[in-house]
Amino acid sequence: MKKSTKFLLFVYLFINFSLYANNISDREDYEIEVVGKLDNTMYSVENDFNSRILNKPHAQYPLSRIATSPPTVTSPIYLCQNSTAVPLTATPSAGGTLNWYGTNTTGGTASSTAPTPSTATVGTTSYYVSETISGVESTRSKIDVIIVADNGTSILNLRCDPTQIAAADKNSSVFFDWSNTIGVPNQYTYSYSVDSGAAVTGTTGPTNLQVFGLLPGQSVTLTVWHTTYPCDRSEFTCFVPCGTSTVTPNFPAITPFCSGTVAPILGTTSPNLITGTWSPAIISNTTNGSYVFTPNPILFPCATTQTLPVTVTPLATPTFTTIPAVVCQNATAPVLPLSSSNATPITGIWNPSTVNTAVLGPVTYTFTPNPGQCVTPGFTRKTITVNPNITPTFTAVPAICSGTPLAALPTTSNNGIIGIWSPSLSNTVTKPYIFTPNPGQCATTATLTITVTPNGIPTFTAVPAICTGTPLAPLPTISNNGYAGTWTPALNNTATTTYTFTPNSDQCASTANLIITVNQLKTPTFVNVPTAVCENDVAQILPASSSDFPSITGIWSPATVNTSVRGTSDYVFTPNPGQCATTKTISITVSPSNTLVTVDWTVSEAFVKNQVVTITATAPGDYLYQLDDGPFQESPVFEYVSLGTHTITVVDKNGCSAPITKTNVLVVNYPKYFTPNNDGSNDTWNIFSLEDQSNFRILIFDRYGKFLKEIRPKSLGWDGMYNGHPMPANDYWFSVEYAEQNIPKIFKSHFSLKR
Repeated sequence: MKKSTKFLLFVYLFINFSLYANNISDREDYEIEVVGKLDNTMYSVENDFNSRILNKPHAQYPLSRIATSPPTVTSPIYLCQNSTAVPLTATPSAGGTLNWYGTNTTGGTASSTAPTPSTATVGTTSYYVSETISGVESTRSKIDVIIVADNGTSILNLRCDPTQIAAADKNSSVFFDWSNTIGVPNQYTYSYSVDSGAAVTGTTGPTNLQVFGLLPGQSVTLTVWHTTYPCDRSEFTCFVPCGTSTVTPNFPAITPFCSGTVAPILGTTSPNLITGTWSPAIISNTTNGSYVFTPNPILFPCATTQTLPVTVTPLATPTFTTIPAVVCQNATAPVLPLSSSNATPITGIWNPSTVNTAVLGPVTYTFTPNPGQCVTPGFTRKTITVNPNITPTFTAVPAICSGTPLAALPTTSNNGIIGIWSPSLSNTVTKPYIFTPNPGQCATTATLTITVTPNGIPTFTAVPAICTGTPLAPLPTISNNGYAGTWTPALNNTATTTYTFTPNSDQCASTANLIITVNQLKTPTFVNVPTAVCENDVAQILPASSSDFPSITGIWSPATVNTSVRGTSDYVFTPNPGQCATTKTISITVSPSNTLVTVDWTVSEAFVKNQVVTITATAPGDYLYQLDDGPFQESPVFEYVSLGTHTITVVDKNGCSAPITKTNVLVVNYPKYFTPNNDGSNDTWNIFSLEDQSNFRILIFDRYGKFLKEIRPKSLGWDGMYNGHPMPANDYWFSVEYAEQNIPKIFKSHFSLKR
């Protein structure tokens, strides 16, 4: 076909298409394509419905409708196993209606509701959707939903990193950075929103994302996950720093206002055009408070809060603490204050304005506050009463003796005036006392004098000292200077006592004391008078004075000691009169002379644990006993005496017999141990106390009964050797043959060898 013919055909088809399009009621549902080959070039004509006139008859242009394109979808979609899924989405063409067929590739029933995929099972599931435009349905688009199991990987270290932002973008962008999990593809899907606005989605290969075009204070919330590993999902929010863009609302201060009046209204836009909300939103007109303005965080992210304190002044009733309720006639008139006594004074005027004290009776004064003050509605009234002046009267106090207790003076007069007295009461001197009425009473001062009579001092003649038991005459009940009274306590002739004279109550006299000294009886002592003498000694004359200082003199009965008669006699010393001394009786015993002739003794059996030596004197008498060089004792028995030979001595206590000493007291026992170390002390073991029984023997054994050594009491003993070898430290047993009171005996025991 020639070019001119092709061109004419094209024009013809274009004109007919245009005329037909003008009659299509749904202008956007169809696309008409006229194809012709002009020099092997494809020509396409698309109907422009915005420049066409509708409502032309269809039948005039019987052209066929063209097929509808399928909707736009995103596939594949990766979801984490058991995660919460949302309905699938698809984007239809303009004017198109979506038809969801679930997992049906063909057939099935279409639904306008998008399916929500199940995430329970790992694997891939395909879903299908088409769209219909003007009754013409498109082919189906496929959406592959891949359910992925959690493989334990994660988005690592998701954070804001402002250090990677260029200086020029510091206040207009945020920079998210994270780390990739080893072994997982470095491909991410993300979704972010600015200030919770519309989401922006995309993918990225690098492990960071920078969002530009922001304002100071704005926030960006990013959700990022591995594209093919949706379980590795993390979220983080970054903020654009406000920097120097921080601004504070500038609401003016609220002037304090009175309680109950109309409260100011809080505006929602500050003078510097920052909008926001108040908390609380309404100002209370009864209580103080602080009101916080919070800027809109989206519109003004860099704006700070502002706090306005609000003071609500409570209504006060004027009080006056300096105005008296009572004044006295013709007293200085009190000044009515023009300011009240409240913490915040209230000013005003009084009516009447001054107080007249010349006229008796009550007068009411009314206070009217000045305008503009927080005052409780109404008037404040004070009543001032002008009273006449009176003189307090009191009952006279009788004269008293010095020291007599005084009752407190009454603080209320006989005619009802209350006040105080000065000076303080004295019961020793005469004084006038002044009564001063308390303020607020119309009364004058009053004077009361109390007479105090000085006390006389009773005098008495002193009573000479007496000896214990000497009778005492009753003390006089009238003093030398004429005061009558009584004495306490009762007279006592056994101890020195202070007696107090108390005058009778009808006399002004003080008490008086009188001391009567009672000397205690002394018992004479005689240090040179013996209590025992020997028979037929030279008779001793007893001393006429005692050994005391000062000494006590007297006489003895009998006056000399009779030594010719054995036994005990009493000798009585009688002190001379006037010395406050008692008699003294001394018992003197006359002991027989030269009665101690011999001394004997007994010793416990040999080898007993407690060796006891008992001494026996042959004649009766009072003796002392000594063992070796020990102290003399009253008892003749000595216990736990050591082995060996000892000396005993017996002496007459009164020296009437010569002492007797015995040196051959033998105590038989054995050493409990020995130490054969050649130090010259205790190197051998033997029973040396049996050395006078040399014809007897001692046998030594070890603990198992083995015979070791035979020794004699007179030998050096055992040196701890056996067959030329030293025996070890241990216990060893022995058997000894001896005679006691000519009776043969055998004793066995053990001793210790110590090294």
